[in-house]
Amino acid sequence: MSKKQDYTEAEWKAIAAAPVAAGLFITMSDPSGPVGVAKEAMAVGKAITDAASGETPEVVKAIAESAKAAGGRPELPDFPKGDRNSAKEALTGVIKTAVGAVQAKSPAEADSYKAWLGSVAMKVAQASKEGGFLGIGGTLVSKEEQDALTQLAGVLGVSAQTMARG
Repeated sequence: MSKKQDYTEAEWKAIAAAPVAAGLFITMSDPSGPVGVAKEAMAVGKAITDAASGETPEVVKAIAESAKAAGGRPELPDFPKGDRNSAKEALTGVIKTAVGAVQAKSPAEADSYKAWLGSVAMKVAQASKEGGFLGIGGTLVSKEEQDALTQLAGVLGVSAQTMARG
């Protein structure tokens, strides 16, 4: 079971930023206005703080502790602003770097770390209805978000069912 000190600074930055990267990847697939974006951001924060307890791998608990030590703020990934496609590509790069580091240094935790990242993305997708008007109508997970979840599952190498279970 791994801790922050088992990784280089760059590896840890990617590992700790990966849940935010996964959430942003979903949010960018179908932005849902300021209220929806705020709900989706809160879903990432809640997923990280909830990870501090329960049966999550040590690396995930270390992410939660790191965020707690930073005043509750999770690590933010570096990605270009402006061009959505470039940003999404950079976000998947952060996730791939994080997963690669965990697989290399703590293979026993890799599958549960990937499933956790997938569950964070799923919680973001379900945090705010898409479409509709003033909260009436719409759908919980839009087609664009579902497509992004499928794409992210491929990046993580997990099934959609694994992401849903988290």
